[in-house]
Amino acid sequence: MKLLSISSLASWIHCPRQFFVQSVLQIKEPINSAMALGLVKHKFHEFLGKNEERIVSSLSASDSARQVLESEYRSLLLQSVRMYVGMLRSVNVLPDDAMKSALPLVVAEADSRASLIAPLLKENMTGDALWQALEPKVKNEYSVESKSLGIKGRIDKLECYNDRLVPIELKSGKTPEQGVFEHHRIQAVSYALMLEDTFQSSVPQAIVHYVDSNARRDVVVDIAARNWVVSTVSAVRSCLESKQVPIGCGKEYCSACKTCDDSRRVTLLLQRGKV
Repeated sequence: MKLLSISSLASWIHCPRQFFVQSVLQIKEPINSAMALGLVKHKFHEFLGKNEERIVSSLSASDSARQVLESEYRSLLLQSVRMYVGMLRSVNVLPDDAMKSALPLVVAEADSRASLIAPLLKENMTGDALWQALEPKVKNEYSVESKSLGIKGRIDKLECYNDRLVPIELKSGKTPEQGVFEHHRIQAVSYALMLEDTFQSSVPQAIVHYVDSNARRDVVVDIAARNWVVSTVSAVRSCLESKQVPIGCGKEYCSACKTCDDSRRVTLLLQRGKV
């Protein structure tokens, strides 16, 4: 059985017709500025995961952890922007504007890690001893899957404590006034469930981190959440097999709903072998 991507579940929860358009009709959403900036921020976290041990282990007791981390993180962000400079320009975003957009993320990350590292430096911990004492360790872009659930994905950020794991889903753009958006919640819950299946241990909490506002929102992972994921996986598979247009979100601005309302176009796309 082919494993479903977590993004397909999120697409279904956001609007079943959005999933249908993207995954059945295979009409891909064109890249926009928000998507391009989101890729830059994700790449920054990927670079951070690969370089954090080096950065932390290089600190000396006389260093200002906050200043060193921000300087190093800015350099990683610059590398991230350079990787996507062509895409950014294609959506009319200048590299300098991309840097400015992501700087709050860099500052927040530097503040967060420095608050943990500075007390250890005061105890004259440096090098490998400092790295080993630092908790939580963070793994970025951590691949995980569950054959029993039939899903797979990559966790944006995995906080590893001595006694627990906490998956974190990073999101750019609008922050809800309370809680998390449902299509973000299913991603966070799914990652926690896959970790439970992989490590055979409870992962009762996940987090959605809205990076532009630096808001970390807790997501409860319980039996109701597991049942929700299972039923969503079933609905997605049923749609892929039947190729029947599902009921949409019904929102006036939803382009996917409008596309599916054109039954003649949908039929033509299906008949032309584009699925």
